[in-house]
Amino acid sequence: MWLTAVLMFAVAGCGTGTSPKPEQVEERLSEIAAGAERPVYYLGPRFRDWPLTEVGADDTGRVDAIYGTCRAVVDGCSPPVDVINQPLDFSAWSMAVGCSRLPPVRGVPAAHFGGALVLLTGDSLVTVAVTGDDNATAVAAAEQLREVGAELSRAALPPPDTVALQVIEAACGKNPGDTGRMEPDEGPEPVGEMQVPDFTVGRLGGGDLRWTAYLGKPVVVVVGDVPHVLTGIQRVLALTTSPRPAVIGLVWKPFGSKDAPAPIAEIEQEAGQVTVPVGYAAIPRPAVWFFDMAEVDAAQSGVIAFVNADGAVIRHVRTDAPDDAISAALDRLAR
Repeated sequence: MWLTAVLMFAVAGCGTGTSPKPEQVEERLSEIAAGAERPVYYLGPRFRDWPLTEVGADDTGRVDAIYGTCRAVVDGCSPPVDVINQPLDFSAWSMAVGCSRLPPVRGVPAAHFGGALVLLTGDSLVTVAVTGDDNATAVAAAEQLREVGAELSRAALPPPDTVALQVIEAACGKNPGDTGRMEPDEGPEPVGEMQVPDFTVGRLGGGDLRWTAYLGKPVVVVVGDVPHVLTGIQRVLALTTSPRPAVIGLVWKPFGSKDAPAPIAEIEQEAGQVTVPVGYAAIPRPAVWFFDMAEVDAAQSGVIAFVNADGAVIRHVRTDAPDDAISAALDRLAR
């Protein structure tokens, strides 16, 4: 899925013609690294039989160091090894599918995603993409990673930022062997499909909203942007009869900045006084799960999920659903 984008520079660079000398390529990489906002890593002038043949950069902060050459074909080509440096895209990773955790490499969290080895250092991703999804070769290459301008070292890379690590853990799992969200035909369905994944987010008014605090009892979760959540909560509370389930809200900004999420203070100001616990998914993956589960367009409506004591969604409706639909779901939850 994402490997096409990951190898964009590589495809563009393949073809015929005179290649620059490795020392010229390395000099160009040094110039790029000098103007970069984050450390740029590469494998030195050569990895195994593959010399550094090309480098590239774009205005997103991505820098590629390409090793070896490829033969152009109709659909393009990919080189033997491509080392990609890029800032972590919070929004894109919150919706990643098919990512799995690996044992740490060079002392930092590692994952397999898009047919490549991905390392998290600081708030950056260093991806080692080897043709043919050869993970053993990718790990061997990672042992040769060094910052541009530095000597070869086997020392651990700088540790990841806390928030960046939370994003990767949400997408890929916390421990080696864990797997993140899968496409419908890639994982076991439908047993785990409706089980709400664990999450902890900041709570409006202070503290955290922890999903584990609501396990073991029925709960109604209203998810969406601030207007949808406030409306949904109001409608549920107006229709709920005794015994009333717990009601919580989960706000996100589906069209906010992916690189600089809105601060929780901004959400609190927009929401005003709330009558039930409401959390803010600055890292949107918890909220995205509910929208994907319900197949609802976030631009059109929020989601009201009715979750039983086992943590499974038994009904879900849109926040603009008729009162009868919400009442029926509440009745089903009370059984």
